[in-house]
Amino acid sequence: MGHAAGADRVINVIKALQRYQPDDFDYPESSSSLSQSITEHTNTETTSTTQLHRKGIEYCTLYAFSTENWARSPEEINTIFKLMERIAIQYRSHESVQSGKIQIDLLGNLEDERIPPSAKRELQRLQSESRDACDKRREKFGNSANILTICLAINYGARADILQAAQKLAQAIASGELTPNDVAVMGESEISKRLCTAHIPDPDLIIRTSGETRLSNFLLWDAAYAELYFTDLLWPDFDEDALEEALVWYGKRKRRFGGRNE
Repeated sequence: MGHAAGADRVINVIKALQRYQPDDFDYPESSSSLSQSITEHTNTETTSTTQLHRKGIEYCTLYAFSTENWARSPEEINTIFKLMERIAIQYRSHESVQSGKIQIDLLGNLEDERIPPSAKRELQRLQSESRDACDKRREKFGNSANILTICLAINYGARADILQAAQKLAQAIASGELTPNDVAVMGESEISKRLCTAHIPDPDLIIRTSGETRLSNFLLWDAAYAELYFTDLLWPDFDEDALEEALVWYGKRKRRFGGRNE
């Protein structure tokens, strides 16, 4: 019941986020300083809305299954992936996906043989069909396409992502593609661009539900300057009003990035 309710909340949160698209929503004055991103961290799922502009939300990441979740019972793991498969099949025919208003991106290691093949197939099909629809929408509307990208983090762990990025960087140096001096000059971007999150902006806000006050191996590299918002609400209870409250809270934050406000 808990996972099913959590899955339903995912769909409802996506619907709520669509209301924050540029043409459909005007922020109140109290939220006028809202910057570039939000991230929601839940008890079993984590949502990361990266790039919340004053004109609308463009990215949202749902933490569906972490690398640590393999420690759960086989029965629970099977239930989780069956739910993901069911949602992928149902959501593929959703008007927002068919019309290119929502693009699905998969994050994490989906080559893991422990992932049920049928769940992997349906998730990848959802990603592929949504991308095709979004490409057509971009061709038609250009910069006014107003697409919400939903990133599904499946078999994702921030430490594992940083490790694989470091391994790729080491291989580039060993092969002569880069020198240690190149890395010293270009800096941390050499790691950032090798992460599975390289194509999305860093989150500015992390929302953690269920009364927990930890990141749980979520976007550790990316969240260096994220604002952290904690709520006692359980993920299935995190509704549109709760999202709005988090956005207003975020809008009141002073973002300095190590500097000082003038």
